[in-house]
Formats: sequence, structure tokens, C-alpha cells
Amino acid sequence: MKRPVTLCGALALLAVAAPLTASAQEQGRTDGPEESEYGKGGYGDNRRGVSLQFDWGAAINSQENPPGAPEGPPLFVGATVSLWGDDWYRLDVSGAYVFDGGRFIGNVGPTFRSWGWPVAFTLGLKAGAIVIPEGEGLRFALSPQVGAELYLDRRDRVLMGLHYSPDIPIGGGGVTNRLFMNVGYRF
Repeated sequence: MKRPVTLCGALALLAVAAPLTASAQEQGRTDGPEESEYGKGGYGDNRRGVSLQFDWGAAINSQENPPGAPEGPPLFVGATVSLWGDDWYRLDVSGAYVFDGGRFIGNVGPTFRSWGWPVAFTLGLKAGAIVIPEGEGLRFALSPQVGAELYLDRRDRVLMGLHYSPDIPIGGGGVTNRLFMNVGYRF
């Protein structure tokens, strides 16, 4: 009978004494408006800024390439520069080169992000130009985009994403379906 009582007493003493032995954090400063603090003092708001991303992935054209257009694998490479207004929206300027058919795609438009950390879902609508070689020429295009992004570091600077975007030229030329990944750095 003494053992359970002794064990319960020791556990109760440990439960009371454990918080007393925790080391206190040093006092921080809060220079700024209310609710702008991050951590213990000051604040490091990196919600705005510029990011640079490298894009790569698969690109499949819905129509056969015109005669004489470059033949290549169904892949593309590109880059995106983004101006962040806040964590939930940004303005993207992107360019991509599709190896199969030699298309160049240039787009500008907003991308909206869901709330969440470290994963956020994205939805965007971009407009721009598609250059289709061998007689097709320059076309205005719309490019809706859907995807997900993941922060890879604690400071929310390194991004990696997976996206899908159909590039739809107005006036013919066939849709280019792109499924791609990107890796970027947010300055």
C-alpha cells in the first residue's frame, strides 16, 4: 500500500516542480505597432518582396506541330519573377521555351495563395503571348494556373511548387498543357 502512495506523491511533486525549473526567456522588445511582433522582440515581416523561380516540366501540345517546326522532347524550361504584395497574392512575369515545336510562352498575371504554412495552394490567371514558329506566328494567350507550393526553410525564403497550366492561344495554334515543378528564392 505504501508504494502506490509514494509513487503518486513523487509524481505530484514532479508535476509541481517541473515548471519551476524551466528557464525563462529573456525579455524582448516590441518596437512597432500592436500585433506586429514576431518572436520575442522586434519583427521580421518578409511578406512582401521579390522572388525568382526556375520552372521545368512536361509540355504537351494538343495539335501536331507545323511542318518545319523544331522536333524535340515534350519538355520545357522557364523562369518566373514575382512581385509579392503579401503572403496571399503576387504578380508573376514568366517565360518558357517548349522544346517540342519550339514555342516561346510569355505571361503576366496575378497568382493567389491560400492561407497555410508550410503548404499553400495557388490559383492564377495569366495573359501574354505565344510565339508559334513556322508560319503560325504570334498569338495572344490566356494561361490559367493551379498548383501547390511548399516552403523548404524556416525563414520562408526557399519555395518549391507543383503546378498545371494550359496555355490557350486565341486564334488557333492548339493548347499547350504544362505540368511542372519550380524552385525559387524569395528576397
